[in-house]
Amino acid sequence: MTKLYRSSGPHIESSDSVSRNMWEVSLALLPATAAAGFFFGPYALYLVFASAFSAAILEQPFVPGGFSIKRPLGDGSAFLAGLLYGLTLAPGSPWWVPFFGAVIIVFVGKQAFGGIGHNVFNPALVARGILLLAYPALVTEWWVPMEYDVVTAATPLAGVDVTYLQLFLGNVAGSIGETSALALVIGAVYLFARGFVGWRISLGYLGGSVITAIVFGVDPVFTILAGSIMFAALFMATDMVTSPVGRTARLIYGIGCGILTVVIRELTQYPEGTTFAVLIMNGVTPIIDVTVVDTFFGEVTKRARRITAVAAVLIVAVLATVVGYGTGALDQFARSNFVDGTVRRDLGLFFEDARYALPYESERDSVRVEQVFRDDEPLGYLVYASEQGYKSEIRVVLALDTNERIIGTRIVDQNESGTLGTLVRRPSFLRQFLRRSTSNPDAVVDSLEAISGATVSSRAVARAVRDGLSFRIAPEPPPGQVAIENDGVFEGSGAGYAGRISVEVVVEGGEITAINVLSHSETPGIGEPAFGTIIDVVLETQSLEVDTVSGATGSSQGILAAIADALGQ
Repeated sequence: MTKLYRSSGPHIESSDSVSRNMWEVSLALLPATAAAGFFFGPYALYLVFASAFSAAILEQPFVPGGFSIKRPLGDGSAFLAGLLYGLTLAPGSPWWVPFFGAVIIVFVGKQAFGGIGHNVFNPALVARGILLLAYPALVTEWWVPMEYDVVTAATPLAGVDVTYLQLFLGNVAGSIGETSALALVIGAVYLFARGFVGWRISLGYLGGSVITAIVFGVDPVFTILAGSIMFAALFMATDMVTSPVGRTARLIYGIGCGILTVVIRELTQYPEGTTFAVLIMNGVTPIIDVTVVDTFFGEVTKRARRITAVAAVLIVAVLATVVGYGTGALDQFARSNFVDGTVRRDLGLFFEDARYALPYESERDSVRVEQVFRDDEPLGYLVYASEQGYKSEIRVVLALDTNERIIGTRIVDQNESGTLGTLVRRPSFLRQFLRRSTSNPDAVVDSLEAISGATVSSRAVARAVRDGLSFRIAPEPPPGQVAIENDGVFEGSGAGYAGRISVEVVVEGGEITAINVLSHSETPGIGEPAFGTIIDVVLETQSLEVDTVSGATGSSQGILAAIADALGQ
């Protein structure tokens, strides 16, 4: 006779487990991790795996049953949290940041709440949020993709022009694992196909972001591809412990994350809003779970009541953010604790006692000025200026004291040649600009000690410093600027080296758009190349104050005279 056993449900057998879920998600993150290594080099992989293994090792004392040879990394939950945290770091983060994050993940994000399954907030985002508030400059040390010699760069959210394709593939500056939407989608498709993650949170997150972006008049495609929205929507917000249980609740939760992310981006000083958006929605998950209850089998319920409650939760969350911004509380907090990553870093680097910085009016559109304060006491200025170097635009920051003298300078962004051009970052080169002041900006260029072999890059830095020191001086109109009243096609001629030179000048919108040489008698191989050079410079500067071409002075003067004759100058 078969023995009868009696036990409580459930009685559905499944091979699913916590450990399997954690390792499957970690496996799905491998494409993003591989993309990180490809775009940002071996150091990025160090940051990712140092975070993951450190978190797994630190949690060993808390693993049920203790250490096991069969499972040396425990159930994989700490490893996954560390992996997610590592992928959110900037490629230039210091070596110790992974260990800092691992400590926060294990002791604050997980064990402070009772361990796995009891945490209210996503442990990886808890660590990132604390890092963001404590060391904001460390999460904005961006690198140019595939430039492994530590070249800093700005991200798309900071205004860098990039294409949708670059954003989708990941060939942009940004956090280690967040730039490649393609790699993230590959991993997410794997999870969806295996049934480990549902579609509602991700779809709600992306949909909420798109709708809110349209409301703010922002490009919706750029919104979801730039920054970390894709990463958060596919891997962060979908954390099974900190997200709602019900089907409708999960959709509402995702929409709330998307709305808050874009609201924080657009209405505060934070360039990225995913960290705080998801943490806020983690906090209201219990309310959503008990308020938004799906209909059970055989049960009839009033859906209107649930919809009203959900709408109230979302409205309160959005209004709290907007009110915080409107009253200045959130904005002031962001200014004093973040500003933006670059400014915050420079505050700590040049002004130890600074509390915050506020925009200061500059007479030059190309120069950005931030006035630095300790409480209400002005300490000086941070001045950002840029000039075109040999291969790239070189952006510098000048730290000025209250007497408007330079007390420090730094190369913020450049992509010069890796051998000589990057030497402009050296302190020994930048020290020559110390104590220069706004009283004599031109002296910077006049007394420049250029780096041998990198003269163009050196001069670009000097010109940027000069422009920065001239932020109180309105730029003068370019000499020889052509003044044209009427559009049209005009012809003129001038005396060249071997005869008359005739040209046709096309004017559209008050600017010269084309110059065509109709006839000339200049020496072949000398005069014609000079024509091309002169025409290019005139079109670029819209000026006739152009240097003649060496070896073709007569031809250069002749075509300039012909252009002036056509324009009636």
